[in-house]
Amino acid sequence: MNPHTRLSTAFLRSRPASAARVLEGYPAESTAKYLVAATPVTAQHVIENFTPGYAASCLLAIEPSTTGQIFARLPLDLQIILLRQLDRNKCETILGTVPPDMAASLRRQLPYPTGTAGALMEAPLASVPESLTARDALKRIKRNKRGMKFYVYAVNQAGQLTGILTLHELINAPPRSIISQIMHKDIFSLSPAQSALTVFKSPYWQDYYALPVTDDDSVLLGIIRHKQLRRLQDQTAQTGTLNEGLGAFVAAGELFSITAGHVLSLLISSATSSKKRTHHG
Repeated sequence: MNPHTRLSTAFLRSRPASAARVLEGYPAESTAKYLVAATPVTAQHVIENFTPGYAASCLLAIEPSTTGQIFARLPLDLQIILLRQLDRNKCETILGTVPPDMAASLRRQLPYPTGTAGALMEAPLASVPESLTARDALKRIKRNKRGMKFYVYAVNQAGQLTGILTLHELINAPPRSIISQIMHKDIFSLSPAQSALTVFKSPYWQDYYALPVTDDDSVLLGIIRHKQLRRLQDQTAQTGTLNEGLGAFVAAGELFSITAGHVLSLLISSATSSKKRTHHG
């Protein structure tokens, strides 16, 4: 392995999030070469920090046996998200690289067609039982290294969405308070069958960075983040279905995402450190 390759793989291994931001500026075929040179574990950590569409493109550009090793290591919810970026043939290409039982399980979880809210959604990465205390909910969210944490979704024992609060509200809540007592109960959700165009036109984007998706029984299925609208922009770019303001709308949301991500990480660390000092003091 030459020095350049050693340096690049070391960067991917030690700084996967930073590496992902850099690599997304290059064609997926070029990035795939760096991922192949790294171990499957390192490639997994980098891919987890890519936007879904770019991650799927990279996997398709890698030799199938290596793709299978990397894809099989990804969390189930992320596997579903990536497969939803692809048409049927490309989806089957990825599924053909993993063991048959895993492929069969994944196929059962891809019921929503392209162009619907169900196809745009991702797992509710910051959801907690409404019966938890604020302290325990914060600990649970801190353990989750991936995904959007700006909003915290509360669910009951049946998995139904019952409330929402921001991470800032959770951090500043009394540690022993119960989530059901501090959450906002006046909530709005999307149906997985709604068209992507309807999702884009929802007036609730004026107030929320992400919207929850629930089934007919109010069970929380996932969320649609603002940045997922970039997929909608790509899908409709040639049809002219959406207005020209979508590009600026999406760009503004992505800027918010980057800023919020850094701020919220600092908030969690600061809150945890502060509470430890108070407890031991």
